[in-house]
Amino acid sequence: MRGFRVAVVGHLVIDEVVTPSGTYTSIGGVPTYAGLSIAALGHEPVAVTVVGSDGVWALEALSGLGVRTEGAVVEGDATTRFRIVYTGDSREMWLAARAPDVPAKLLGKGFDAVYFGPVAGEVGPELLEGAKAFKWSALDPQGLMRRFGGGGKLVSVEPVDLDQIRGIRVLRLAMEEARAFGYQGPTEAAVGLSRSTGSIVAVSVGREGVCVSDGELLVRGKAEVRPVDSTGAGDVFGGAFLVGLMETGDVLEATALGLSASAERVVRLGPGRLDGHAIRRRASEVRWALEVRRA
Repeated sequence: MRGFRVAVVGHLVIDEVVTPSGTYTSIGGVPTYAGLSIAALGHEPVAVTVVGSDGVWALEALSGLGVRTEGAVVEGDATTRFRIVYTGDSREMWLAARAPDVPAKLLGKGFDAVYFGPVAGEVGPELLEGAKAFKWSALDPQGLMRRFGGGGKLVSVEPVDLDQIRGIRVLRLAMEEARAFGYQGPTEAAVGLSRSTGSIVAVSVGREGVCVSDGELLVRGKAEVRPVDSTGAGDVFGGAFLVGLMETGDVLEATALGLSASAERVVRLGPGRLDGHAIRRRASEVRWALEVRRA
């Protein structure tokens, strides 16, 4: 099988992460975490991103994880930075710095798919509209929905106009974003958003796993692991989920692959290369434990 070339669009981030297991500073954002799972599964992620002059080392680190960086540009002084603090099952975030928006011109030709994962509003309508020309496209809308207050603290998540999303093949979001659209549970959110947007929708529910719907089927599942650090787990799921759909066209296979990849991610502190063979082995087990019913 020919490897897919996937544009991963959004800010490369420098994260300071505080967890009960320890504190670390590392690269993050969708180019890192979705890129990790796409690369582990034998495909070619290309970061389409903007960093400041203080983030050139971050591009080098990203390249060291197997993510190509020829789609990145250096502009301005500051790279996007977050401080993320985990306490039990809760998380607080502060935006400490922000790089310029990702220019639409960076999303050129030569890609089989595009994965959007903005973190702080850096992906504009022109880029999203361009995604609709791809057979395979995915969006995590969290960075379009976040609102930051004093000191850069994340204070709320607000809904976006669904017209911006219609035409995107895959929508992946956390329950926090689903509630902003008025849904109280993951099942209702996955089915409702799929039917209103025409997308395949995956709603992540932390340790409870994920609910996925294409408007006709509802798939629920989780991978049993003891998490150490969940930073980026949603992006890892999303990258593997998109790859699974591109490889097989099967929502169940894609869900199992996404869950398996996220399980591989959360058992370690910080980003690191993922074992693609281990992900695929686990996915074959997760697949048969999925709950499937008509939506």
